[in-house]
Parts: sequence; structure tokens; C-alpha cells
Amino acid sequence: MDYVQWIELAAASASAAVLGSMLGLGGGVFLVPIFTLFFGISTKTAIAASAVAVVTNSVVGSQTHLRNGFVNLRLGMMLQVTTAIGALIGAFAGVWAPDKALRIIFGAVLIYSALAMVRKRQASYDTSHDPDPHELGASFKDGGKDVKYVPSAIRTGLGISGTAGVLSGMLGVGGGVIQVPAMNLFMMVPLKAAAGTSAFMVGITSVATAFVHYSDGNVDPTVVAPAMIGIFAGGKLGSTLTKRLKVADLLIIFVVIIAFLGVSMFLTGIGIHVPWQR
Repeated sequence: MDYVQWIELAAASASAAVLGSMLGLGGGVFLVPIFTLFFGISTKTAIAASAVAVVTNSVVGSQTHLRNGFVNLRLGMMLQVTTAIGALIGAFAGVWAPDKALRIIFGAVLIYSALAMVRKRQASYDTSHDPDPHELGASFKDGGKDVKYVPSAIRTGLGISGTAGVLSGMLGVGGGVIQVPAMNLFMMVPLKAAAGTSAFMVGITSVATAFVHYSDGNVDPTVVAPAMIGIFAGGKLGSTLTKRLKVADLLIIFVVIIAFLGVSMFLTGIGIHVPWQR
């Protein structure tokens, strides 16, 4: 790998980190498609690099999300139980799955996530007075206003988190692409709180994925190094932008980019070449 490509990988990783931290997705959901489509890196090598880099992005981005009050620690730690178990299962499955199958699954997950957010946009939830038997209620300031909420559908959230963990382990995306819509649409958690809580969770989840791929020899230092540097540079900026952007803007960014990358991955998985594929 020459210096030019190394710098390009770092720049692409920084961009992925900005988007991933801003949306609570960990960066991997953008990193894997970008590396495979635009740089010609094998899917498993990209997934392994993503899993390592997502840990960095989570650590950097979560600090700002915590200061802004977007992270619901009690909710995150509870959902993390099923997510971590699923991540281990998914990581072992991903190691053995063919590259084309991983691309098809990756693309399908991204397309579904984008469609789910379009079909059921965030409503003006007012759950602050709902029963809170698990003491998961929290609040944060948004535009000078106090936003209070109480997460609902806890069992559904735990089940979806397990599925998110499986996909996280298999695809190296941290699980945020499933977690954020799940918390927002099913558990009635405001989008910024869902993004912040997910950003906190994805780093823990990705540790298991990174370890499994490292054991299988998929971690390429020449890819991981620029990815980590770029992730570190972009992670803090993304989490800072979350506080400044409106929810509607976050939703548009989420849907457009996820849909584009999802369709591209799915097409290449079924053997159709896209113009931007290297």
C-alpha cells in the first residue's frame, strides 16, 4: 500500500467516523462499504478493520455524548447483555460466510434500516409521565429545552438488541444501524438519546468481533492503522455536530447515506457492478 492510498483510507475513515458518531452507528456501517466499494479491500478485511476502528470511535464519540446527556447508561447496559451474546455468535458466523453473502446481508440490513426510518419517522414522543418500573427514564437538553422520556417495550428492545448483536458480529458495524431505529421507533427513545446510547454500546460490542477476526487472521495492520487514525480524528467532531443539528436533518442524513450504501453493497453482492466500485 502506497502513501497516497494510506492517506485516502484515513480520510475516508474520518468521514465515516463523523457520520457514525453523529448518528450513533459507530462508523463501521459506513467504513465497510466505503473500503470494499471504493478501495477494493476484501469484505472480511474491511469488517475486521471496522470492528477495531469502531471501538476507537465509540470511546471518542461517547465522551461528548455523555457530556451532552444523550447517553442513557442504565438502558445501554441492560440492552448490552443480549447484544454482546449475539455479537459473539455473529462474529463466528461472519468468519465462515462467503464474501458475496456478507455483502448481500450487509446491503439488505442497510436498506431495511433506511426504509424503517422513512416509513415511521420520529413522532413527538411524550413518555415522561409513563410508568417506569425499571427506572430507565432520563432527560437531556435540546435547543435549550428539557427533553424527558421513559423507554418502553423493554422486552422487544432486548430481543432486537440480540439481533443487532448478531449482525454486529457478522458485519463489524457495531450494531448501531439496528439499535438506533429500534430504540427510536419501538422503545420511544428520542433520536438524539438513541444515537448517544448506541454510540456508547457499539464499542463494547465490537471488542468481541475484533477478537474473533484477529484470531482468524483477518486484521490487516496496513488497513487498520489508517482506519483508526481517521476514526479518532472524526469521532469527536461527529458527536459534537449531533448537539447542533436538528432531528429532521439527522434523519435525512441517516436515510440518504444508508440507502445509497445499502443498494450498492446488495448489487455487488449479487454480481452487479456499480460505477463507483473499484
